[in-house]
Amino acid sequence: MKQIGIIDIGSNSIRLVLAKISENKCFNIIDEVKETVRLGKDMTIHGELNSLKIEKAIKAISFFKCLCEAQGITEIIAVATEAVRKASNQSKFINRVKSELSIEIRVLSGTAEAYYDYFGNINSMDISNALLMDIGGSSAELIWVENRKLKYSISLPFGAINLTERFYLNEAIDEKTEKDLKKFILSFYKDIPWLKEIKNLPLIGIGGTFRNIAKISRKKNEYPIDNIHNYTITMDEVEEIYNMIKIKNQAERKKIKGLSKNRADIFLGAVGAIVTLSQFLNLKKLYVSGCGIREGIIYEYILKNNKPLKDVLDFSINNYMVNHEMNLNHAKQVWKLAESLYNDLKPILNINCDYYNILKTAALLHDCGIHISYYNHHAHSFYIILNSKINGLSHKEQLMAAYIAALHRKNDFKINLQKYGKVISENDIEIIEKLAVLVRICENLDGGIHGNISSVSCTIRSDNVTINVKSKTDSFLEISQALECTAAFEKIFSKKLIIKAS
Repeated sequence: MKQIGIIDIGSNSIRLVLAKISENKCFNIIDEVKETVRLGKDMTIHGELNSLKIEKAIKAISFFKCLCEAQGITEIIAVATEAVRKASNQSKFINRVKSELSIEIRVLSGTAEAYYDYFGNINSMDISNALLMDIGGSSAELIWVENRKLKYSISLPFGAINLTERFYLNEAIDEKTEKDLKKFILSFYKDIPWLKEIKNLPLIGIGGTFRNIAKISRKKNEYPIDNIHNYTITMDEVEEIYNMIKIKNQAERKKIKGLSKNRADIFLGAVGAIVTLSQFLNLKKLYVSGCGIREGIIYEYILKNNKPLKDVLDFSINNYMVNHEMNLNHAKQVWKLAESLYNDLKPILNINCDYYNILKTAALLHDCGIHISYYNHHAHSFYIILNSKINGLSHKEQLMAAYIAALHRKNDFKINLQKYGKVISENDIEIIEKLAVLVRICENLDGGIHGNISSVSCTIRSDNVTINVKSKTDSFLEISQALECTAAFEKIFSKKLIIKAS
């Protein structure tokens, strides 16, 4: 088991992420800390980092080093982006950090910054083709992903801080200022040859501006799930947020629910850059990412190469199974059996979409709550699955998987449609109940937790379903336990359930 610290020195904030990395390439984030330093603000006319900002940055990095030492972490990876990248006194700052704190800072080029954004997201989102945008304090990265590969990328020299300083955007703006802002931003977009080729792609948003857009949207819409990663919002709503912000002064912005008070003064320019891009390319949908440079560095560290994961969801599920110290053999056995039932029973499941990944997640993680407590572990599993960042699933899919897992012991765990009605429907509840009974049967078929049942197959008749069980030794006890699900099965499918050894 290794532990590493990653310090990301941005133009607006400096962040520390602490991660535990196991030998089997699994990792766990154990802490994350942010200091708003504004290193890219108030640079001198000669392009130097402000001396007061440097002192504040060094204090923040020193504090982060103390946190690493308290956790027994000696390996620290420190990177810096646009503010340090363009500073004429870059060497002075880097050398001070090295001499005073014994930390070497790697200054990322714009290309490297875009790559880590790409690598952090291609390994944490189920995407094949998309446009990624990371807008920071002093730069914005655009990355075109095609067939999961980085096709083109560019780093542009504007961000939340320098746009605010250039156009005085910390207060409400007039029509002329807005026009000048959009004209300035658009001039950069028009000079990117490949950007004009992009058609009908989703935008994936990286960084604090996008996260704050999501938080404002969630508050406004009373969205019931806290997870920012993979939050979906229309570009029309993003434009509504922009139009709301542009007429407010700084004090009024600080009252907006979901908008960080530390970002209120620099928020408008960054959202303006997003809206201008959306209008230029006629973008329709935004997916907000909770990953970026730091996650890109972690994936590079554990994968030891620049090849994306073959299956984002599989890696993520396995990561949680290991971190929650689950019985891997039992979890995989339940999924193996559930997969067979799912495929055999499709004629009576009567579902139009593919729920394979939802069922896989629920089956493999159904016991994750035992890590908290065996008692009521199904309820703990619900909470863990819903509130974890399971990569490769939408929020709806994650919620459905959480409910299926919660129902794996008995069918009295209440599905709260009043709370989650914005995410799932009555029809989704029906599907949850169908898939949950499959998991419950398979959980009981591996009741001995020793993989005695080698396979199952189903025969569907007009009035009954027979599950034929093949086993290594006598399967009387497993079948007896599984038959406890007959009442629930018959209620859901209107067919008698027969389970027998074959």
